[in-house]
Amino acid sequence: MTDDERLHVHFMGICGSGCASIAMIAAEEGYVVSGCDQSLSSYYAEELKKLGIKIHEGHSKAHLTNDVDIVAVSPAVFDVNPDNEELMEADRRGILMTWQEFMGKYLQRDKRVIAIAGTHGKTTSTFLTAEMLIDAGLDPCVEGGSVYKKWKSGGRLGHSDIFLCEADEFNRNFFHYRPETAVVTTVEMDHPECFCDFEEVLDAFTYFLTKGRQLKNLVISGESEGATEVLKRASADQEVREAETYVLFSEEEKPLPVTPSHYHPVVYKILERNPEGASFSLFMDGREDRFCSPMPGDYNVQNAVTAITVSRIYGGKNETLQASLLAFSGAGRRFDLVGTVRGVPVYDDYAHHPTEIRSLLSMCKAYFPGKKLLAVFEPHQISRLTLMFDGYVSALTVADHVVIGKTHIGREIHRNVSPIAADVWEAASDRIRYEEDPDRIRSYALELIRQGECDMILVIGAANSYKLSRFIVNEG
Repeated sequence: MTDDERLHVHFMGICGSGCASIAMIAAEEGYVVSGCDQSLSSYYAEELKKLGIKIHEGHSKAHLTNDVDIVAVSPAVFDVNPDNEELMEADRRGILMTWQEFMGKYLQRDKRVIAIAGTHGKTTSTFLTAEMLIDAGLDPCVEGGSVYKKWKSGGRLGHSDIFLCEADEFNRNFFHYRPETAVVTTVEMDHPECFCDFEEVLDAFTYFLTKGRQLKNLVISGESEGATEVLKRASADQEVREAETYVLFSEEEKPLPVTPSHYHPVVYKILERNPEGASFSLFMDGREDRFCSPMPGDYNVQNAVTAITVSRIYGGKNETLQASLLAFSGAGRRFDLVGTVRGVPVYDDYAHHPTEIRSLLSMCKAYFPGKKLLAVFEPHQISRLTLMFDGYVSALTVADHVVIGKTHIGREIHRNVSPIAADVWEAASDRIRYEEDPDRIRSYALELIRQGECDMILVIGAANSYKLSRFIVNEG
């Protein structure tokens, strides 16, 4: 054990998805770990407790005993409670950093970093890549932004020199990583609470690829206009120009704004869609291969192609990659079947951006033809909702019926923003109904089922909506 691994790291906001994963890895590596959070009823709290990590409820400077060496903070804490005494005490003692900074500075030191970034698809791509690298015998350390069902956590301690992580653009968190291999799945406007406009988002992704990195490989979506614009801007950097660049295309190769020096087009074509998943062809380096994925959704085919491409860079062979893909159990809160109510399946999904919601509901229409969908959406991040309101309405009304639940007020609690009113939601479409009471939401779902108007229920959102999906099942 090194001197660093004897450090006591205290995580504020430890029950958040990414923070929880890093706390688990740190504990397994031998760091002394403790933490606190405003609520201990998180999706991730139980797995933390199983590792013997002591978690305090709420925030207090009393948590910072004399032996605490680092306070690693979820960036959301700065917004939710910026003046709390625990933050102020950590800052006074000079031991305050974000958990992303801790991961980049300590856990990734002397590692070959694979960082998977993008507005959408990061988590599934990260865990699927992890599965493929593990099956190839590479034993990576892994951090992902949810729970990987197979591990029952979002983190994995590996014993090789490879560190695979999800690289989140929020708060420009991914600036702390120095990847050998960088992945950009998509680039869209998101996080208006932290980016003023799309130009700032593009600048952030460009900086992620260029500033102070040792980039050898780049995997990027040719289907995302934002991603290809980032490629164009980043290619002015000598290191990016010299990287082996793999550009992913659906159906056929398309013109790029710039041709990288070391260019590998990767073209995939979906052959079959059904509730059990999809089959697809993949054209890369002059050869065609076929794969089957157990995950429904065209977006999951792109996630699979991303993982296959990265894994091939590190020596993955087709037979092993296909076996890994077929065995993949998925990330938590990604089209999770929670149970049934009156014979109708109820799914929980983390989708919270209009593009993600549209992709999810369109997948259900394409992969489960003829099914009548009820989408129950928990609004989250008021600044995003306000900026993209029309996009939310358009995406949600891909479903046959829509219920908007109570808005979750998260890190914007101290900002001068108000939830979108019920009458505004309901005026936007005759498919939309606003209900804050979980009992009334459940009753409406049961009535639609009784009328033969609902064959699938999807509960969607990034905060506490997973509780609502379970309530509908358990009380139905």
